[in-house]
This record gives sequence, structure tokens and C-alpha cells, in this order.
Amino acid sequence: MKALSSYILLLLGLLYSSLTMASFNQYNAAEVRLMQQVYQQHNANISRKDVRRHMFENQFLLYQAEQHMPELLERQSAVGFSTQYHVERYLMNIFDTQLNLSTSYVKGGNLTQYNAQWLLKVLPSYPADGQYNAEQINKMQRTELRGLFTTAVNLYEFIAPLSMQVRFRLHQGESDLFKTEVIKKQQFEALLLKATPLLLKQGISIAHLEELAKGDILRPSIQSWLGIKDMMHVQSPILDSLEQQISDKEIKNYYQANKARFKYLSEVTAYGAAFTEREQAVRFRNTVQASSFTDALYISQQTDIYAKYHNKLTRKNKSNWAVQLAYTLKAEELSAVMRSPEGLWVVIISNNHQYNYFSATDETVRYQAKKAIAIQKAQQRYQQNWLAWQQQNAVKL
Repeated sequence: MKALSSYILLLLGLLYSSLTMASFNQYNAAEVRLMQQVYQQHNANISRKDVRRHMFENQFLLYQAEQHMPELLERQSAVGFSTQYHVERYLMNIFDTQLNLSTSYVKGGNLTQYNAQWLLKVLPSYPADGQYNAEQINKMQRTELRGLFTTAVNLYEFIAPLSMQVRFRLHQGESDLFKTEVIKKQQFEALLLKATPLLLKQGISIAHLEELAKGDILRPSIQSWLGIKDMMHVQSPILDSLEQQISDKEIKNYYQANKARFKYLSEVTAYGAAFTEREQAVRFRNTVQASSFTDALYISQQTDIYAKYHNKLTRKNKSNWAVQLAYTLKAEELSAVMRSPEGLWVVIISNNHQYNYFSATDETVRYQAKKAIAIQKAQQRYQQNWLAWQQQNAVKL
């Protein structure tokens, strides 16, 4: 048992070292089978072959991150939790769902001393930008959290992986939140101690699981950085660079091959009426449905709001709200009664929709073409690098 505990201490040290460079790993049948069970929670029909491909692709993605964006391995966002924090939650799910290990028997111990006054004393003033300076880090490093965890952990090591919002709340003295995070870490260490011999008995490496967890967590961000997936708030320098290299000839070829994408509604014929009271607009709309729009205008003695355009609307008029509205309707579709920005109640109809194509030199074409071509090139580069990595490591999918 002592030898196993020493192994766990070493393993925890490796898990918490975010700068450790991962070497190439082969996965045995037991590891593939375990991950298939994990993935089946979200995709019941995933095959063993697809699981192996996914596992190796995750490893390839981590290699790409190590080469080009090592900061991502530590944290996806300055305001979010650290990658290691997410890895621990991921592994806890595996321990629970696959090994039936529960956190219910893990006790937090006596944490009464860690109250609001203690937090306010040991934590420095919260930085306005959420980034600690050297003096603040040194102050927290001098506070050891003795007896709480299996490994020696100081206050900075404990608090740094937390999200900006959680850290801010701790600086306000929210001791219950501090205790909650302490218990989470204690639960992870306790379950890791119980899970390790069970997994080793099956021939499953904890280090491999940690890497697989990191790969799944970072997969969307890395693929977005590489330009092959779209993810909100992730800018791809690969796509930015590729867009700058696209020639006019490539844009022209893309336009010719995808001209249908650049078809646009250029002109519509529209009729409309505006009222100060909603009930008037509703009655008018009912009259239109019973006869026609032009008849309803005559009967109600209303001025056509599109008369100044001679009822022919073009894109150059689209700064007007009512014109924009006409462009959103289907041909011959009578609108509902709608409130205008000026507070009037409006009913309109449009027909005779005329379509045209943007020219190959139009900025809309150039913008969309550059985006699409860059994505195609990024995907080609990704596949080439992915295949080269497989060959280099003798991976057979």
C-alpha cells in the first residue's frame, strides 16, 4: 500500500505539471474499450474503430497545441478554469460512471478555520484585471494549506486554477465557496487513490486517461485555432494567414464555381400603410384579406408609405426600416401588424421579386470567397499533417 501511495504522489505531480510534454502513446484494448463506454454516454452507436481514431486524433491535436499554442494546454481562457481543473472533473466522471466510485464517502475534514476573516487576511487585494502581480503571488505562495491535500499545496497553487469569477468571490471572503473547492480537490485525490489499482489491474494507464481527458476538453479549441472548426470567441491565426495569401484568380474561380451563392434580391414591388393605433392596422389588414392591398388603401383613404419610391424598392433604399421589412417578406406575403421604430403600426406586402448576382469583384464576394477558400486550405493542411503524424508514429487506424 505504501508503494501504491508513493506512485499516487508521483502521478499527482505529473498531472499537476501542465508544462509536461506528452510523448507518443499507444492504446491497448482495455483503454479503447473504456473510452468507448465513456463516449457511448453521448453516442450510443459509436464503433470501436471510431473510438480509436478519436483517441489518436486527440493525441495529434495535443501535439499541435504543444508546437503552436502551448498556452492553451494550461488554460483555454484567461477568465475560465484551468485545463487541469477540467481534466479532474472529466476523470471524476469516469471514476463515477465506469468504476462506480462515489464521492459521498469522502469527507472534507475540519475546515472551520477557513472562514471569511482568514480569506480576507491571506488573500491580497483583488487585481482590477484579474491578473496577479509578482508581489501578490509571493504572498499567497507563503501560505501553505497544510493537511488538506495529499501533496503539498500553497494558496496560490490552489487558487490559480480557478476561474476569474470564483477567485473574485474568494477575495470577497466567501468561505463556503473556498471549502467547496477544497472538498472537490480532496474528492479527486481520494478517488484517484481508489481508482488507480482498479485501472492498473485492467491494464489501463491513468496517465493515458489524463491525456485523453485533456484532448477531449481542448479538442474544439485546438481545431478552431487550426481553422477547421468554428468556435465562438476563438480566432484562428491559420485562417487569418491563409486569407492574406488568396489570389484574385482563386477568388474568380471560386465565384464561377459557386455563383448561385451570390444571388441576391435586388428589387421588390411593395405596398404599405402605417397607423397610429393598432386597432386601425388590424382592421386594415382584415380589409386587405377580404379584397386587395390597393383596394384597402383606397377604402381607408390611406397614403401608401412606399409611394415616394413609386413602389419600386432597390437595395440603395434599404437604410429605411420599412424598405428593409419589405425585403424580408416572401413574394405575395401579407405581413402581420408590426410596430415601427417611430411607434406606428405598419402592414405591408411585397411582390415582383427581382434577383441579380453580385459581380466577381464585389466586396461581398471577395469576403465570402476568402473565408471559404481559407477554410478549404486549412482543412487540406490539417489532413496532410494528421496523415504525416500517423505515418511518423506508425499509427494504423
